[in-house]
Amino acid sequence: MQKLARACYSHRRAVLAVWIILLVGLSFLAASAGGVFKVQQGLPGSESEKAFDLLKAKGFGNRAGIQAQVAFTSPDGVKDPAVQQAMEQLFTKIERDVSGVTISSPYAAENARQISRDGKIAYAELQFRDRSSADYQSAGDRIVELRDQVKAPGLRVELGNEIFSKQEFGSEGIGLILAMIILLVAFGSLLAMGLPIATALVGIGCGIAVVKLVANSVNMPDFTTQAVLMISIGVGIDYALFIVTRYREVLDSGRDPESAVVVALDTAGRAVLFAGTTVVIALLGLLILNTETFRGVAIGTSLGVLVTMLASVTLLPALLGFVGRNIDRFGLPRRKQRDDGNGFWHRWAGFIQKRRWPGFLGALVLLVLIALPVFSMRLGFGDAGNKPAGDTSREAYDLLAASDRASTVRCCSRRKRRAAHRTLRC
Repeated sequence: MQKLARACYSHRRAVLAVWIILLVGLSFLAASAGGVFKVQQGLPGSESEKAFDLLKAKGFGNRAGIQAQVAFTSPDGVKDPAVQQAMEQLFTKIERDVSGVTISSPYAAENARQISRDGKIAYAELQFRDRSSADYQSAGDRIVELRDQVKAPGLRVELGNEIFSKQEFGSEGIGLILAMIILLVAFGSLLAMGLPIATALVGIGCGIAVVKLVANSVNMPDFTTQAVLMISIGVGIDYALFIVTRYREVLDSGRDPESAVVVALDTAGRAVLFAGTTVVIALLGLLILNTETFRGVAIGTSLGVLVTMLASVTLLPALLGFVGRNIDRFGLPRRKQRDDGNGFWHRWAGFIQKRRWPGFLGALVLLVLIALPVFSMRLGFGDAGNKPAGDTSREAYDLLAASDRASTVRCCSRRKRRAAHRTLRC
C-alpha cells in the first residue's frame, strides 16, 4: 500500500488523466455499445415464468409482456359521442404506431365491466409484447405523445404503468445532496468535502459504464443501474471519507503531504480494501439464489463497488497530492477548529469507558425501543398509489380506485334501501 500511495502521489497528473480517460471512454462505449437492460417478468422455474414461456411458444407473444391501463373520465359520461370518438381514435393510433400492443377497449360489448356504473370513469387495458426496458420506455413515450393529442371538452386521460412515469430527480440525487451537507458540516471545508464526493462520482460513473457493457453478456433487470447507484454512492463516499479523515490527522501531526498520503493509504486504505472486498463477496452471494434477476443484480452491484473501491485507493491519493496542505481551505465561516482531544466526543468516549455497563444497558434499551415498530410492520409490494400526486400513473390509479369506491357505495346504498323496504313491509 505504501508503494501504491507513493506512486499515485508522485504521478498524480498521470493517475488523474487515466481516470478521466477511463470515465469519458467507458461512458462513450456504454452509450454506443452498452447492453440492454430487460424488465424481468418472472422467476426461472416458477409457474408464472412457465406461463409466459407457454404463451410465447403457442403464438401469444403479445400476451407475454406487461399490462398497462388508459384510464379516462368525463363529467358528461364516457359514452358521450365526442368522448367516445376521441378515445377510439386514440386506441387506433396506439395500435398503429406502437408495435406489439393490443387494446381491450371498454366500448367493446364484452368489456362493459371496464366502465364504472355511473358511466363517468372507464379504462382500456393495454397488453404489451415482451421487450427490453428501452423499448418499453420508447413505447411509453410514444403513447404519452398520442395521449397529449386527445382533445375533447372535459375529457381527462391518464396512463397507468411505470413506463409512463417520469421521475426527473431520484432518491440517489437527494442522497448525494444530503451527503454533501453532512460532509461539509463534519469537515468544515468545501475542499475537504469535495474530495470524497468527486472520487465517488468518478468511480460511480466508471462503474455504471462497466455494468452497461457487461449487460451485453449478462441479462440484467431494468433496476440494476439504480441498485449500483444506491450502493456505490454509499460505499464510495464512505471509503474516501476514511482516507481523507486519516490524511488530515496525519497532516496535523506535522508530517508533510506525501508522508500523510502514505500513512493514510497504509492504514485507512487497507481498511477500505478489506471492507470493499467484503461487500463484493456479500453481493456475489446472491448468485446462490440461481435466478436471472438476482444474478444480474449481484454482478452489476459488485462491479460498481469494485470500481469505486479502486478509485478510492488510486484516484483519491492523487487528488490529495494536488491539494496538499490546502485541505482546509474554503472553510465555513466561524467554524470550530478540529477536536484537539478535549472536545465533546472525546469527553463522551471517556465517560462511556468509565461507565461501561450503564452505557451498554442504556444503549440496549434505546435500540429495543427504536426496534419496536418492526413488530407492527406490514410488508407488501408498492403500487402506483405511492407515486407523487401529478404523476400520470398515480392519477390513473386514483381514477380506478375512485370508480371502485363509487361502485361500493352504490352497492351499500342499494342494500340499505332494500333492508329499509323490508322493514317497512314488516
